[in-house]
Amino acid sequence: MNKLPKFHSRGLRRAVAAATLLGLGLAAGVAYADLDDHPHLVAADREAYQAMMQLRAASNGPAAFGGHRDRAMRLLAQARREIRESARFADHHRD
Repeated sequence: MNKLPKFHSRGLRRAVAAATLLGLGLAAGVAYADLDDHPHLVAADREAYQAMMQLRAASNGPAAFGGHRDRAMRLLAQARREIRESARFADHHRD
């Protein structure tokens, strides 16, 4: 017997969005530790985070944005990871 819960696409999207935002919230607390010596990267990370929060606030129902808002949020999360990785790279490759 299959006892796993059945997710409707709307419920699954909400669960994924909630998990993404939770991860972002946890990462936000440590994000600037890697960026201390890189003020431009701090500014870029802050802007990406603020964009994510604006997208989160733009909630006009689950199908209103056709999944594009959620994809934009995932891409912004990826951008934030890349920003932190660029700072780590720069820190490890100083002359």
